[in-house]
Amino acid sequence: MNADLLVAPVTITPTKPLTPTHIKGLIWTDLMVKATKQLTDVRLVWNNRMATVTVQSAAFWRHLDRTEPGVDWSSESEERIGELYVRFHAEPREPEPMAIREYLARADEAGWIHPAGRRILSLWRRQLDLLGVDCPGLDDDRPLAMPARSLVQALAERDLLLDHRRFGGPVYLDGTRWGLPLRRLLGGDGIPNYLLPILRELVPMIRPGRTFLLVHDDGITADYVLLACVLAVFGARVARVPLSRVSVDGKNLSSRYGGWKGVTLGDISAAPGTAGLDAYRLGMRLYFAGTLHQESAQSFRLELLRRCVGRAAGLLGRAPSGSDAPTGPQVAAALSRLRVGCGYVDPYRLMTAVQGKQALPLASVLRTICT
Repeated sequence: MNADLLVAPVTITPTKPLTPTHIKGLIWTDLMVKATKQLTDVRLVWNNRMATVTVQSAAFWRHLDRTEPGVDWSSESEERIGELYVRFHAEPREPEPMAIREYLARADEAGWIHPAGRRILSLWRRQLDLLGVDCPGLDDDRPLAMPARSLVQALAERDLLLDHRRFGGPVYLDGTRWGLPLRRLLGGDGIPNYLLPILRELVPMIRPGRTFLLVHDDGITADYVLLACVLAVFGARVARVPLSRVSVDGKNLSSRYGGWKGVTLGDISAAPGTAGLDAYRLGMRLYFAGTLHQESAQSFRLELLRRCVGRAAGLLGRAPSGSDAPTGPQVAAALSRLRVGCGYVDPYRLMTAVQGKQALPLASVLRTICT
C-alpha cells in the first residue's frame, strides 16, 4: 500500500497483560488511523518481530524455559505470565549472551514466538476485538524489511555510528550532531537494542512524499527523538506523538515492575456492567482519548471510566440514523477541522467534539472508529 501517512506505534512485547498505558496507546493509534483514513491514505505499521527480536522478549523466554519447563502455556492466564515477567526483572540473574542470541536468531529468521508469548497474543486478540480496535498485525508473520547487517552498513555510510566492534566493544547510534547522547545499538556481545528492529522495518519504507507518524510513550522520548533524526537523514519526513503514561494509584511504573493487577484490559473488559458493547467501546475511547489527553498526568480511575461508558450510552441513544444520518462529505468536512500536525485527526479533539453542543456527525464517525 502506497500510503501518504504511515502510523508507527512502538510495539509491545508479548510478555505481560495490556496495562492502562498500553490501552491508551492502542486506542490513540486506532483512532488516528481510522479517522484519518477518511481523509487520506493511511497505513498502520506493525510487525511482531519489532517486539520479539529484542532482548526484552528473548531473555524472558529463555528464563521461562529454564525455570518453568514442561508448562502448557496455552491454558495459562495472562496474569500468571505477567507475574513471572515481573519476578524475572526483580531477581538477579547471570547474563547469557550466547543463549539469548540463539533465541533472537529463531525469532528473527523464522518468526518464532515462545508458547507463552503466543498465549499472550491470543488473549490480546480477543480483548482488542471486544474493544473494537483493529488487530494491528498480531497474526502477521513476515521478516523485518531489512537485514541487520545491511542496516548497520547503511547507518555507517551516513556517519551515524560509533563502532567499537574491532575492540570487542558495542556499536552506538551517534546523535551528537543533534546534541543527543550516544545510544547503544549493538552490545559488545552482539545483542541488539530494541531500536535496531524498528529501524530495520521503517528505513526501507521511506518514500518521497510519505510521512512517518511515530507514536510512543513519553518515557522513551529521548530514543524516539533520536529515531526521528536518523530516519530524517535517510530522507523521511517524520512527526512524533508522545503520550503520557497512565499511572496506577499515583505510581507511574513500567509494566515490568508490576502494579497493574485489577486494571489490565482483560480486567476492565471482564468487569460487570449494564452497558452494551457499543457503549463499552465508545466509553473506553471517551476515557482514554477524551479524558486522558495526550499529556494527562491523571491516575487511572475506574469510576471515571464507568461514567464515560454511561455517557457513551447516552450519546449513542441520541445518534441520528436513516435519512437523518450525515453524508460522507459532511463527515469528511467535520473530521478535516480536527486535523493537526502532519495532517492526522487528533483523537482528543475527536472525542471532545462528539460530546460538544455542535457534535460531529456522530453515527457515521462511530461506525468508523468502533467496528
